Amino acid sequence: MSPLYKFTLFVIFPAIVFMLDTRFSIPTYAQSASIGDQVCVPRSACYIGLGGRLNSINFGTQDVIAIGQSTITRTDSTGNPYVAAEGYAQGPDDANGGTPIYMDSVLTFSPSVELGYFQHFAGSSSRLWGIKFTNDYFGATSNIRDVRLPQVGEFSKRDPIEDPNAPFVTTEFTGNAVAVSAKTRMIDQISLRPYLGRSFRRGFVYVGGGPTVSYMRTEIQDLVGFADINHRATEISGPPQDFMDSGWVWGGSAEVGVTYFLCRSWFLDCSYLFAITGDRTFNFSSTFENENSPLGNLTGTLNGSSTWNALSQSFGITLCRAF
Repeated sequence: MSPLYKFTLFVIFPAIVFMLDTRFSIPTYAQSASIGDQVCVPRSACYIGLGGRLNSINFGTQDVIAIGQSTITRTDSTGNPYVAAEGYAQGPDDANGGTPIYMDSVLTFSPSVELGYFQHFAGSSSRLWGIKFTNDYFGATSNIRDVRLPQVGEFSKRDPIEDPNAPFVTTEFTGNAVAVSAKTRMIDQISLRPYLGRSFRRGFVYVGGGPTVSYMRTEIQDLVGFADINHRATEISGPPQDFMDSGWVWGGSAEVGVTYFLCRSWFLDCSYLFAITGDRTFNFSSTFENENSPLGNLTGTLNGSSTWNALSQSFGITLCRAF
């Protein structure tokens, strides 16, 4: 059972039932007026708010695919180039989605901007509906250092290598693509959440949910490919390379909250928010040249991808101005 399904089943659904069930006795405006109490919640209002949220972000597993292809060229006695050797390497788990990198969870504070509207249903003094638009700047980064991506591959070399007409001899090998660090970043999240609520004299409780779009980024820093050929570790891809890709990712969120009106124009909005993004695949590609190869001019390509999503839970408070 997914976390979002559990949250919907055990929190959101009972909350909706509570707010719509007429068996619960909630003071109405008429009742409040009869005892001289002031009702601060308007029948309807637009509002804007500024606040902050304390977020726990679970970056989960980053599934990385890394594929390297290389070619060694030499020149013959007449000065013509020829292919002296070629090879490829890829992760043993690539067919199953890639090598998993387990990212750390992050606790962070984010500023939040909120725009919204609510209105009581016709004929009801307590039941209401509303919609809110929020923008949260997370700026959260999960960073794992000393990353090793296992590799398997084949290396085909002419034997002897100096003979451009010699047959290729193929050798299987293992190795690692080594990176100084792998980072996943959740930078910004925009949400649109309709909600249902039930008002009291000085506030209302509500539950809602809707789509999100999050700006996320993957970075792999100082990646170098190594191959263990004939029991000897050989640097294949030359100088370390950096890879980065980013983009917007769709997701969903669910929220339970309560408001407290300081007066008819100002109120506090406090809520618990659960959000999850969809899986997103970030791609990277590069060429390389290794001038230190003893066999000849070594060139090639590095291609790969990183697939992951993020799950966040947060508590927030926003000061809102109603119009």
